Amino acid sequence: MGKVRSLLGAVALGAIAAALLGGCSRASDELDSKRSPAMPPPHDVQVSEALRIEVVIDGSPESALTATTVRDIKPDFADSDRRGWWISTLIPKALGAKVLVAEGPSGVGLRLETPGPGGLMPALLLTRRGDVIVAAVDPQDPFPRYHGQGGRLRRFGDPMPRLSPVSKLSIQR
Repeated sequence: MGKVRSLLGAVALGAIAAALLGGCSRASDELDSKRSPAMPPPHDVQVSEALRIEVVIDGSPESALTATTVRDIKPDFADSDRRGWWISTLIPKALGAKVLVAEGPSGVGLRLETPGPGGLMPALLLTRRGDVIVAAVDPQDPFPRYHGQGGRLRRFGDPMPRLSPVSKLSIQR
């Protein structure tokens, strides 16, 4: 009887200890849930100094697009939150290219073929959060109004193809 009682006591003590330890949380878990919301990005977003996009034209490596390169060229279009450059503005040899392939660091790519008249054109965009994106953009409306336009009304979101982050641009003329 004494061995059974001590075995039951040990099991009960183990169950109580497990319940107490399982109910405890780390202080860092509590701090994460009590954080203040993230501040909105600054209005004057700059291109990250880490920006480096390799450029290959017809199989030959060219000078990479860097933060300095992009910063020194006036954007082709801008609004209060974003800036954009046509790829042919940043890389003059890309003018009249048949195909542009943008690749991300993970190998995912976006293939853009020469647009017809009035078609979408490849552009490099800088968002208000500092993200650099390669996208097919409508020259007549480079920053279409999609945000806050959908939801319960079943309106479609942004249909434009885009890639971010970008690590390489391959151009075929």
